[in-house]
Amino acid sequence: MKTRNLHLISMHTSPLSQPGNGDAGGMNVYIVSLVKAMLAADENLHIEVFTLSTEFGAIYERTDLSKRCSVHTLAFERAEGAVKEDLPQLIPEFVEHMRRYAVNTPDIVHSHYWLSGLAALQYAPEDVPIVHTMHTTGAVKNDKACAGEPLEPQQRIDGERRIVDACDALVVNTMHELEQMVRFYSADASNLHIIRPGVDTEIFYPAVKTNFSDAAGEILFAGRPQPLKGPHILVEALALLPRELNVSLTMVGTSANDYEHRLVARAKALGLGNKVRIVPALPAPELARAMQQADIVACPSSSETFGLVALEAQATGTAVIATRVDGLQDAVADAESGLLVDSRDPSAWAAALEYLIRNPDIRQKLGRAGAQRAQTMDWASAASTTLELYSSLTKEK
Repeated sequence: MKTRNLHLISMHTSPLSQPGNGDAGGMNVYIVSLVKAMLAADENLHIEVFTLSTEFGAIYERTDLSKRCSVHTLAFERAEGAVKEDLPQLIPEFVEHMRRYAVNTPDIVHSHYWLSGLAALQYAPEDVPIVHTMHTTGAVKNDKACAGEPLEPQQRIDGERRIVDACDALVVNTMHELEQMVRFYSADASNLHIIRPGVDTEIFYPAVKTNFSDAAGEILFAGRPQPLKGPHILVEALALLPRELNVSLTMVGTSANDYEHRLVARAKALGLGNKVRIVPALPAPELARAMQQADIVACPSSSETFGLVALEAQATGTAVIATRVDGLQDAVADAESGLLVDSRDPSAWAAALEYLIRNPDIRQKLGRAGAQRAQTMDWASAASTTLELYSSLTKEK
């Protein structure tokens, strides 16, 4: 069979970066996992990934992940020291460097996140299909934003509308996301394709639980520390728990603005002492162990297109508490594999945390069900559906 060349664009964050640091998060996990699964499923697929380095003194670097997959880390002088808000104006130069370093002509282009989508519109030859995955959208984030959370700029929302109107196919994670794309962006539903993410159950798997206390427990938060993800809600909730409960919180991940350290200071001001601690972002095997050892994994986000952390935690057999929003409603089966909280009010979260701490038997039951549920969601299925979408588009051209 003929070789098929896929060009994948992830401009603002490299798939090689450690999730939980800076702008690296679930999207990085998504891209790496999907790429590996697609390469395993299609021996004729060749993938080139394009990303941008904003480090001072950076130079172009090519990293070969396999014989059929390379990551091009592009670099140029104007990008040095750039922050996320600077990236839209760098897209034309980014595209110019993509063309310079691409080894093969693409048969299909798949962009991830709005900045990459705008780059794809400039980069893709006229007869080459463009597939786009938003991961998050400005309009939905603004709609869900709570007081004090920064709003996404209109420039982003306008750019996302351009992508929706111009690309050949939009990949969404859930029916919730599909409905949001229609509602906020007037997307053509027939152009939207639901492909659910998966979990690597060779890394994220259950371990024997040893804490059956109804008066003590360890809560884990994993991800980029920022208001959208809600770790501050957990700090406030901890302070509302009855004093006889000995509950601690571990936050895995670091920000670029010391947000997590301000949360630790807030915890001490609330009288929590050393019950809140920070752990740097962990590689997947170490994160899996941390999830296995935790009693509860908490996901108090205001918006998630899916919520990979919630799915990974379930795969380790740990009970999950998540906000009843967007894709988290698909990632977590309420009262079956975890609990969904209707609001982000700290008192509501304190009530949910106390309930599971005081009921270790329910924690164990939710964890077992979550592990079974995660077995039905794998990256091989996501890869197969994605490859089918590519085939349908290239046949149409």
